[in-house]
Amino acid sequence: MNQKLSTLSLSYHPLTSTPFLKNNDYCELPPSDALKPYVRCFWGNEHPQIQPKTSGRLVIPDTCMDIIIKVNHSNHTIDASFCAMDEHTYQSCEATDAAVSSSIFGIRFFFWTAMLFSPESFRHTKNQAYHPDEFFQGITAELTEIALRFNTLTERARAAEEVFLRRLNSDRLNYDFMNAVNDMIKYHGHRKISEIARINAMSERKMERIFADSVGISPKTLSNLIRYQLVWQELARGGADILNMVEKYGYTDQPHLLNDFRSRHGMTPTHALKIAHVGFLQDNPQSVL
Repeated sequence: MNQKLSTLSLSYHPLTSTPFLKNNDYCELPPSDALKPYVRCFWGNEHPQIQPKTSGRLVIPDTCMDIIIKVNHSNHTIDASFCAMDEHTYQSCEATDAAVSSSIFGIRFFFWTAMLFSPESFRHTKNQAYHPDEFFQGITAELTEIALRFNTLTERARAAEEVFLRRLNSDRLNYDFMNAVNDMIKYHGHRKISEIARINAMSERKMERIFADSVGISPKTLSNLIRYQLVWQELARGGADILNMVEKYGYTDQPHLLNDFRSRHGMTPTHALKIAHVGFLQDNPQSVL
């Protein structure tokens, strides 16, 4: 099963709305080989920054879960949150009374691995944010100590890896869940849930229950999000033949694909690609994706 986790982490690579972005305000850092099957990336700003009074970014359904530690260096406070699976796109906006020196340290999990670091069920967590300790007991204190001790993303990530390797519990892995997820990705998110259940020799009711506990959303919702993310991944990597994508991802026609993408991303693919390249600093996009 560990081999399947590694294969999934390589074949399904969730993207944000700005997958090319890498600057002083935001960058992503891959985990070590030991954590690559479980953690999509560490992210944040490499050094504390003076933030404007209002800042924000476009947040899309990237099918990941995040623990986020925000450090206010001006007043020495910490804000911690755990963001569960979200099916909506929204504009993240933070307003402050004055410009402050702050930094963000985030840990982004693949949707199928967050449960391996938590003893809790993710049932009813969809579209919600929580204090991290509600699902990862004591994690806030450990990550806060790291965030305050180290200033750079690289230093924080390497220290946090020890925390998550210690917390990793492979016994929490649900084989029925993983096999179903593997099939959803294999069939590009457009195979019927009844067929996925039949292939894996379980009832749809059992499948609903397992998905509710493991990821907090229904199999149908997750399958739809996977299809949307696969479309976005292909578009962001330079895929331009929409007609071929219609067939590949099981849409009835081109308007069906475009309307589904717009409902998830909040805009057309053309507009989404313009935003995706904001802050593009790489000579080779494939090195980012």
